[in-house]
Amino acid sequence: MKRRDFIKTSAIAGAGVLAGTGCSSMKKTAPYTGPGFDLHPFVKAHPEAVFINLTSIGKKTDRRDIHNAGYYLAGELFVKTDSGGYPNSTKITCKPNWTCNPLVEGKSAPEHLGINTDKNFVEGFCKAVREKGPQQIYIHECACPGDWAAHGWPQMAQANNFILRDLTSRNFWDYKIGEDLHFVKVPNGVVFKEIAFQTPVNMPDTFLIDIAKFKAHGMGITASIKNLQGLSGKRFHEFCGGFNSIFNNYYDKRYFPYFHKDYVKHVQSLTKKHIAAGIPRWDKSGEKNYGGGFYMEQWVQRMLDSLSVTKTGLCMVEGIYGRDGDGFAGGPHDGKAQDYMANNVIFGLDPFRVDIITHWLAGHEPGNFGLFHIGIERGMSNVLDPNDIPVYLWDEGKATLRKLDTFQRTDLVTYYMQRNYNGQNEPRFHLCNEPFDYSAWKAGKKTASRPSINDLGKDSHGKRIMEVSLPQKEDVYVDVLNKNGDVVWRLIADGLEPGTHQVTWDGFGKPGIYTVYVKGMGWDVVKQVATYS
Repeated sequence: MKRRDFIKTSAIAGAGVLAGTGCSSMKKTAPYTGPGFDLHPFVKAHPEAVFINLTSIGKKTDRRDIHNAGYYLAGELFVKTDSGGYPNSTKITCKPNWTCNPLVEGKSAPEHLGINTDKNFVEGFCKAVREKGPQQIYIHECACPGDWAAHGWPQMAQANNFILRDLTSRNFWDYKIGEDLHFVKVPNGVVFKEIAFQTPVNMPDTFLIDIAKFKAHGMGITASIKNLQGLSGKRFHEFCGGFNSIFNNYYDKRYFPYFHKDYVKHVQSLTKKHIAAGIPRWDKSGEKNYGGGFYMEQWVQRMLDSLSVTKTGLCMVEGIYGRDGDGFAGGPHDGKAQDYMANNVIFGLDPFRVDIITHWLAGHEPGNFGLFHIGIERGMSNVLDPNDIPVYLWDEGKATLRKLDTFQRTDLVTYYMQRNYNGQNEPRFHLCNEPFDYSAWKAGKKTASRPSINDLGKDSHGKRIMEVSLPQKEDVYVDVLNKNGDVVWRLIADGLEPGTHQVTWDGFGKPGIYTVYVKGMGWDVVKQVATYS
């Protein structure tokens, strides 16, 4: 059988023209004409750019120096205005990254500092912002309110008259809607119909400063996009967990109206689509597999649902020191994570661009992360290659265009989608630094450097349908082996074009487990499938 026996269903999409970015300033209204504050005019005029501020902190416990690094940077990035910009009545929300953080005898442990955005940096940054005019500064987070005091967040907020309230310990009906929480509809959401956000996030006359942490996590590097999931209320914020249907889980039925009832099937369908499209590592199987393709798909879709309705004024990743490992205390160093003095702060207006550069600085190849591919698919981003992003060195209020490879990288290993399947033995903590062919992706020929095969099940006639995704033109053949290793069926396709194709075989009417091999020039992929008479 020859190439005509393949049915080409779709070409893998390349880099097209997409709408806008996922990060915007406030809702567009008539320009403000009175005195107030604004972002530095160069930063505001370059939404396509990412800026890197290099610090020179000696140790992660140098609290005063870290405080001053935040203070001086904010003093440069925000300016007072006589006309235009934002009125001083604007409510500022600062979203640092912090999460459940191990305590030693009920106190914060210095060895766990890298789990959170540095508190001293946040304090210095917010103090300087307030000096430019806005007086109402909120600090919002959903994670582990019971740990806050031990880490000094309430004390810092009180000392500076910042507003910090626990708005996530209870269900939404136990708070005042409109005053504590408010609902925002999600047009075209995959998982969410509406999301409850902590007030005043995503309300008029607000400005959101997103200050993430330069650290590894199960989603890769916790950067500005992921950091935003902590802005919502209880249950709504569980993007990383609850990957089974909320309708069959522990959610109270009063949450049901805010989620699409068929979202699990939709996520299943999208997972198959993206495996076929060749998104790297998405072929890690298992709907209940923490870190598998389905799990990651649902996280990405929830995250992008939320981001699609979130207005962000400034996206930032505090990387004065960065952490490897699992995002908490675990890592590859005798079971523990480790912090590194990276001495950089990454910022810009577009969270996708900020996060692509952040992943690159952490030693990873951004093309290997599904978040960035799906962001393009959903029209929220238009870039994947870090070398397509203008990068500026920010030094004492001035921006100088620099080549990306002139910046030092700090390798932060992660347990993101470990390749420990199909005969692969990648370490649990690893870099996703395998080469990604951006030039071919841009030409529309492929989205990944590795072929894939996906079992679509049976058609109405009982025949088996397999989907094969090729990154480039190849001479390909498909072998089906029985349990004894005998080749029981073979298909040959000379010069098969890149893209996604379907293979149909009848399964011989015999129940059993068959192994399907797809082989090309110097590569092969394998899939086990079960057939039943």
